[in-house]
Amino acid sequence: MQTVYRHFGCQGDPCILSVADRTQVIGIAPLSIEGHTVRFIGNPDVCDYQDIITVPGYETEVMTAVASHLKASGVQRMDLKTLHPDALALKALRTMEQQSGWVMQIQPDEVTYEAPLPAGWDEYLMQLNSKQRHEVRRKMRRLENSSSFAYRIADENDTLAYATDHFLRLFHLNRADKAEFMNKSMSAYFRELIMALADKQMLRLYFLEISGKPVATVLCFDYNQVRYLYNSGYDANYHDLSVGVLSKVLSIQAGIDAGCQRYDFLKGAETYKKHLGGHEVPLYRCTVSL
Repeated sequence: MQTVYRHFGCQGDPCILSVADRTQVIGIAPLSIEGHTVRFIGNPDVCDYQDIITVPGYETEVMTAVASHLKASGVQRMDLKTLHPDALALKALRTMEQQSGWVMQIQPDEVTYEAPLPAGWDEYLMQLNSKQRHEVRRKMRRLENSSSFAYRIADENDTLAYATDHFLRLFHLNRADKAEFMNKSMSAYFRELIMALADKQMLRLYFLEISGKPVATVLCFDYNQVRYLYNSGYDANYHDLSVGVLSKVLSIQAGIDAGCQRYDFLKGAETYKKHLGGHEVPLYRCTVSL
């Protein structure tokens, strides 16, 4: 959130609330207040899911305390998105609605896609329908037969700033709309984010190379045996080799090899996510009248 706020600010004024049980902090809510409305502090353009943080089992107590404090402070409405079905805030709000009579509306807002990852690559392929399984295999054979290719992760042998340069270059070469999205402030955010993820040992930045030249990239991070696909790019001049989709396929394969149990494509309903075995998961928006 520090990285997001430093580059994009927030809608309203930041309001980071902590909840304590006597002297022990049991929850944190990263919020912002604009007028009489409170939201999560994260920028929806770069934050796929948002939530509170709590000691396990204390989500309802934390959310009730946060809502009561905000109401006493003059806030009249909570507008919280984008909540994953597993979000602690969503679980707490549903309990509060049933037990305390808070007036709220919970409705589907956007979608994400997730795919379970089995222990082996062949098992993953069998999760795809026959058409998509054939397509993955066909594209892989075409890449293997037509080019000298390699798929590698940016590691300690790379200068991370240099690898980030390649990522941003391929992002701009992908599509005009993506190049427009990756403006100066967004590029600065991605640079800092990549460094921060690397510092936390969560960064998984992959490059698909043909004859030693990076032609596609995926930016992932791993957390609690889940691989999250944050963003990607590829050189459109190599579109005939399907390097864009194959860079994602290979990141799934690498995730299986690393012991990940789920691949999270993150927010958005792009067709390739379903083709690669992703199942649609609804994301929710909750508004609460205080």
